[in-house]
Amino acid sequence: MERLTKKLEPRVNRRGDDRPRKRSRRTGGPPVAVRTRSLREPAACERCFAVYLNKTWRAAGTERRVPADVTWTLCPACSQVAEQEYFGRVRVLRTLEQEREAEVRRRIWNVERRARATQPERRLVQLGRTSGKLEVLTTSQKLGHRIARELEKAFGGRSHYVWSERDGLLEAEWDPEGQARDATPRARRHARPKAAR
Repeated sequence: MERLTKKLEPRVNRRGDDRPRKRSRRTGGPPVAVRTRSLREPAACERCFAVYLNKTWRAAGTERRVPADVTWTLCPACSQVAEQEYFGRVRVLRTLEQEREAEVRRRIWNVERRARATQPERRLVQLGRTSGKLEVLTTSQKLGHRIARELEKAFGGRSHYVWSERDGLLEAEWDPEGQARDATPRARRHARPKAAR
């Protein structure tokens, strides 16, 4: 009896070739996760009490309860904050008035607090002034993107994003006086006018 063997063909993407997708990493995880060593589960962070269980860091909750047999360590976000390492940077392109800056800072802290409640690895590394303008450093690209988008939604203006494929960094800029995006859906803007009957 002859044994049939199926020849494996390379995976084909939507373009019809086997080139990898743009912006995809070989590891599939965030840059910090690639560098961290594997932990014995369950583990808990000494500073923020986040719990590492099932290969995921989770917030400990308001009671700060952790399992009894944990290994105490430092979570990736706390070590990033301690080392001032960031993967998202949001810069405000114009100097803001004192009252407006207080509102913007409050909005940034609220966005960070909401993100941190569900994903404790998304944190602010630094919120300060650089050459008279506000600059926000975050532990993840996504939090930086979310902050820039929330500032644009709340205060108007225009955001611009640049992702660095080499080192996994997001550079976002928010211009409070920039031209706002057109709220009209794309299909309507480019639709042909109806012919008069």
